Amino acid sequence: MGIAAAIDIGSNSVRLLVAQTDGFCIKPLYKDLYTTRLGTGVDASGMLSPQNVQTTLRAIREFRAKAFSMGAERIEAFATSAVRDAINGDCFIERVRELGLKSRVLNGTQEAEAGYIGAILGCGYKQKEIFMVDIGGGSTELVSGAGFRIKGRKSLDIGAVRMTEKFIRNDPAKMAEIEAARRYAADKIYKNTKDMIVGDAEMVGIGGTITSLAAVVQGVEEYDADRIHRYVLNRRDVCEMLERLSAMDTRLRRKIPGLQPKRADIIVAGTIILKSLMEYWNFDRLIVSEWDNLEGVLYQNLIEVDKDTDKNTL
Repeated sequence: MGIAAAIDIGSNSVRLLVAQTDGFCIKPLYKDLYTTRLGTGVDASGMLSPQNVQTTLRAIREFRAKAFSMGAERIEAFATSAVRDAINGDCFIERVRELGLKSRVLNGTQEAEAGYIGAILGCGYKQKEIFMVDIGGGSTELVSGAGFRIKGRKSLDIGAVRMTEKFIRNDPAKMAEIEAARRYAADKIYKNTKDMIVGDAEMVGIGGTITSLAAVVQGVEEYDADRIHRYVLNRRDVCEMLERLSAMDTRLRRKIPGLQPKRADIIVAGTIILKSLMEYWNFDRLIVSEWDNLEGVLYQNLIEVDKDTDKNTL
């Protein structure tokens, strides 16, 4: 038994999980998030901006201190889409390591697997067929599987930050912009996932877009993880949310109960991606998971797992 921590360095935010670990069990003790927008401009310039790098490093430094103050014996820091796509991503990771943290960049496959494991553990689907979707800031990960046996995985270069930068020029967005983003997302899904077999799987969703939509649909005044985790989000709700959110400007969206103000400018693009995914595979609902790649990385890297392939490895 011990205390471990994971830091997720994403395209939109930096997130911290501190958890108690005991064998294969993870008990979250503390979670926090800073919106740093590390991925801003990467799609266009191929570079992490100096300003966003500094903001992100400051958040990581604070999270490192918090984790150690709570007794964390090990901290695993990992970066995803923005850092792996950026020309200067390796330089950024070196600066994270200079903070005394073990850190690495997850490729798309590794990011997908970590999110899938977290969702499996959090929702208790160790035997069930599921199709996991993770809409991030820079990319969207898709995994189909049954319990810990993965059947297919994909990482698509469509994320809430990336799609907003690419298509949304007006506030509120024009219908032509919404339609262009929808066509682009649908085309990316169609061209890159033809070999993914979903079947009768349960759709499970992770990531800030999906948890935010669950909070908004419920009218949660103050974010409550217990009300979000395992909430059933219907496709009808997603469609209605897209229509409602896209009609507002960012100023009005910031006032919506359940929506983090710093996500207000990218929630429309994220919702377009989710709607496109649900329509492509004809899912009428998804189960929202608060457990994601943070828990997944802890399970993979910070717990001594049994090496029996049939039980605990992918």
